[in-house]
Amino acid sequence: MTITQTTINFVRAREAREQAEKAEAQALAELKEAYAQAGVTYNVEMGKKVALIETSRPKYDADVLASLVSPATLRKVTKTEVDTKKFRSACEVGLIKPEVAEAVTTVTVSVYAKVYDLADETENTDSTTGKARKSA
Repeated sequence: MTITQTTINFVRAREAREQAEKAEAQALAELKEAYAQAGVTYNVEMGKKVALIETSRPKYDADVLASLVSPATLRKVTKTEVDTKKFRSACEVGLIKPEVAEAVTTVTVSVYAKVYDLADETENTDSTTGKARKSA
């Protein structure tokens, strides 16, 4: 294959990926709306279980935190930004008060679709208990 043809193939593949990503984003928006209207979080079609999974990730405002806790506590829970595990630990032991944690925390919620191949799930599930089989 020539360098010209290889370059053309790459450009076409990239354009196809961009179009597919746009189509997937549109389909996900429609899926969220349809599931919300139906009051469901998953559906099974074409041998696939399509589930909407909601996740959340907290983000802490280090500048506000610095103004509300001691420098020693701030050093314990930050690197270049607030370390989530250390922050939670400091909250649990009382170094950071609940109202301070609330003042500096922003939770970002996102929903994504996960597609499960039911054939794979069936093969890896004990039909009598419905639980996953352990690998040998």
